[in-house]
Amino acid sequence: MIELPANVESRLIHAAQDEGQSLAQFVDRLLESYLEDKADAQTAEAAYREFIASGEAAIPLDKLIAEHGV
Repeated sequence: MIELPANVESRLIHAAQDEGQSLAQFVDRLLESYLEDKADAQTAEAAYREFIASGEAAIPLDKLIAEHGV
């Protein structure tokens, strides 16, 4: 069992009710979302480090927009 301050517990319960979920389902969904975000951030950080280490030049945004018509 996890003990939470009353105000935090109340906010979680109300949020779960607003979503039509049990507290356990709601917290599980929040945790899953957090873990996915954390994994995405780690992947992005590793890709950025790899890019920096490669010495490859970055492509300016205006050039990408011009080339791809976005």
